[in-house]
Amino acid sequence: MNINSLDLNLLVAFVAIDRERNITLAADRVGLSQPALSNALARLRKILNDPLFVRTVRGMEPTPYAASIAEPIRKACELIDGALKIDASFDAARSSRTFSVFMTDIGEAVMMPRLLRHLQTIAPNVGINIESIPRRGIQESMISGDVDLAVGLFEGLSGGFFEQLLYRDEFVCIANTEHPTVKDTLSLQQFSTLPHVVVSSSGTAHEVGIERTIAKQRIKRPVAMTVSHFLTLPVVISQTDTIGTVPRNLALSFTNPTNIKLLKPPLKLPTIDIKQHWHERYHYDPANRWLRGVFLELFLGRKPPKT
Repeated sequence: MNINSLDLNLLVAFVAIDRERNITLAADRVGLSQPALSNALARLRKILNDPLFVRTVRGMEPTPYAASIAEPIRKACELIDGALKIDASFDAARSSRTFSVFMTDIGEAVMMPRLLRHLQTIAPNVGINIESIPRRGIQESMISGDVDLAVGLFEGLSGGFFEQLLYRDEFVCIANTEHPTVKDTLSLQQFSTLPHVVVSSSGTAHEVGIERTIAKQRIKRPVAMTVSHFLTLPVVISQTDTIGTVPRNLALSFTNPTNIKLLKPPLKLPTIDIKQHWHERYHYDPANRWLRGVFLELFLGRKPPKT
């Protein structure tokens, strides 16, 4: 096959079908009608002399040949797309774009108020959509562009992702200000015997870090309740005799107006590296670079006040 005779738009269509495994969804992704995308697939089949994608109960599945060329074609399209954007610009003051950012409710409570105030000043029509649990998973959502940026503490992002440290946080314990046995300090015995409320939040490694440390030190803690959101903690702990362990920046947002007090943990816990992550496909994208610059400006080196 002579590449000079190949329409590069056909390769864009190929990548969309391979990603979505559905003609209708792929057509929406590239801005074509369903018949137009079907026609593009028919042209590719004729040029490459292979069915490429076959309809099954699971969707449009690639043939062995299509599977073998999918990754090189995807990378080639991304390189071309990135090269064409290098000299482009992003006018934040005039833009009405909505960015999607992946973060937990920790980030929402700690970062979003300051970010929103800043955007209202420099980019009043720019919107932020917080994605707590991307429907296709964090990596796939960022590769496809459904999510522009991930900000927080995340593990498991594989090759092809950039990361940048914004600030380091630390864990503190929290308790009801009227707790009958916990006064100004928390002992290791209290930590080991009082009932805990812990958070099991998809996509973040906060609780994993605590659990690893406790296990290494052979400390056990009774868990009275497991919740799915960090912002549930002050509601439960302020009305019970339980305790919890959370990042300091988040805990500071609990203390007013709730009756929550912060306590130094009676054991050494790991620090928390809060980073922003993005996929290499959007490393040179002007809009993505602008958004990363905003987070860097607002949160680089942030240190919580001591209690």
